[in-house]
Amino acid sequence: MIKTTLAALLLLNLVTAHAADSGYDMPVLRKVSVQQYAASAILRKNDSDTTIKLVQSIETASSKEEASGQLLNRIKREAKGYAVLETLVSPIIGSKQGCDSWI
Repeated sequence: MIKTTLAALLLLNLVTAHAADSGYDMPVLRKVSVQQYAASAILRKNDSDTTIKLVQSIETASSKEEASGQLLNRIKREAKGYAVLETLVSPIIGSKQGCDSWI
């Protein structure tokens, strides 16, 4: 384990030194800001016109679209037999850290 870590660090240093010598500018990694979103969906049972279900979740994502996609993926996995009628995603103001919850 220690040998592997040392070898990886040595390789990283060699690549960085070679890139610096060749005049290549290493790409700058940008920090992606994430935020918590309150995501809700109204579901209808596929074989019934009268059975509906409300699903709410707190999603950590970088955009409203990503939060909506996360909710829809979770619905596909956990609410089989239901169709999504409508979704609503709103940012939670002042949120700083992620929280996985399914209400």
